[in-house]
Amino acid sequence: MNTILKKDLEEIEEILEGAKTTALSYLDGLNEAAPNIGVSKMSKKAWNMESGLGAKKTLELFNSHYAPYISATAGPNFYGYVTGGSTPAALLGDWLTSAYDQVSSVTPITAQHESDTIALYRELFGLPSDFFGSFVTGGTTSNMVNLAGARQWVCQQMGQDGSKNGLNTRSGTLKVFSATPHSSTYKSLSILGIGRDNLELVNRLPDREAMDVTDLKKRLSAHPERPCIVVASAGTVNTGDFDDFIALGNLKKKYNFWLHIDGAFGGFAAVANDYKYLVKGWESADSIAIDAHKWLNVPYDAAFQFTKHPALQKQVFQNGNVPYLEGDGATQDFMNYVPENSRRWRSLPAWFTLLAYGKEGYAEIVGRNCLLAKELGNRIKNHGQLDLLHEVRLNIVCFATKIDSGIDTKSLLEKINASNKVFLTPTVYKDRFAIRVAVSNWRTGQKEIENLYRIISGAMQSLTK
Repeated sequence: MNTILKKDLEEIEEILEGAKTTALSYLDGLNEAAPNIGVSKMSKKAWNMESGLGAKKTLELFNSHYAPYISATAGPNFYGYVTGGSTPAALLGDWLTSAYDQVSSVTPITAQHESDTIALYRELFGLPSDFFGSFVTGGTTSNMVNLAGARQWVCQQMGQDGSKNGLNTRSGTLKVFSATPHSSTYKSLSILGIGRDNLELVNRLPDREAMDVTDLKKRLSAHPERPCIVVASAGTVNTGDFDDFIALGNLKKKYNFWLHIDGAFGGFAAVANDYKYLVKGWESADSIAIDAHKWLNVPYDAAFQFTKHPALQKQVFQNGNVPYLEGDGATQDFMNYVPENSRRWRSLPAWFTLLAYGKEGYAEIVGRNCLLAKELGNRIKNHGQLDLLHEVRLNIVCFATKIDSGIDTKSLLEKINASNKVFLTPTVYKDRFAIRVAVSNWRTGQKEIENLYRIISGAMQSLTK
């Protein structure tokens, strides 16, 4: 054995203590740390990797060169995208995941644990038992995996096997309908060979991002014999809007389409009594995507994918005749349902955090985040020079400067983020440049929201001088 490697093995306890010290130093300052740090001022280093330095010396180099530039994206003041942090229990589970280093799907215990954990989350989300589920890397992969199943279903409806023969374009275009699709839907359509341009945008309800089901019905009626895919939203990124799943479920009784729901963050509305009405009827879906590293607040990367058609999904992702990959037959062979054969034990952090805090704990997190978002929305609405562009439905606040304020919204965003006390991201809503705030971190509380509003109003005041 290499002498440095042998020495590290002998000193593994000290090495892990060093990791613990480094992690605690970061976590202890997370509430006040800068949420977005650039690397333009980072010096260039020429690393000598010929003989090796050992783990402890390498950690020292990491702490001196890279650690100062780590952004506090896991903290309570990062409001960009929809980003959660890591609960203590989730972090515990993630550390153990790395220590055990199991290949999920191959090791029987990990497959059994994933099955058990999916069952817990299926119950948490109020989904019936006919939904099969698995863990994937994130919302993008979850959407892609579910839409792969949808593609296979459409092919089957036309008497084809897409997994073997691909898409037969001579049978007509595979049409996808959606009102406010996430960018990952377009990416998935590109990956799957369906094509971005074959997504047809359905009209939205007035002053909403939700689908006009009447318009969808007209489009479906134009080719009632043609199987197609409908992608619905459970939480749009700009306004946190939801499609009407009951109405879509009723349409499914008459028209032949696969209903996929993108519930990357909005799916967690199901756990809070005041918001679960938003997902009423979503059990009529054929597939559902929900992120775990968003509102569940587990470390990156993790997401759920649920489907009522596991056999079709397996046709897509089934490995070939490879004897060494065959399991023991007693546990679920998840690798044959998802893209990766090599799979991290993603269910472990999700199991730890749910068992640690329960449905009550997550209902509190979701409810608190939503109330804080509404409070921020009300303050912005009452600000004389700011426009709240849409009512706060869930945890997303979308706003801009008033058109007659004389202040450019982009300048306001730059001023806010320049403080490096909070971080917000831009968007475009109704052809208008806007700022969005996503409240989704378990640490975010009243203090942080009050501080955020002070920074927003202070930035606005400084720009008016």
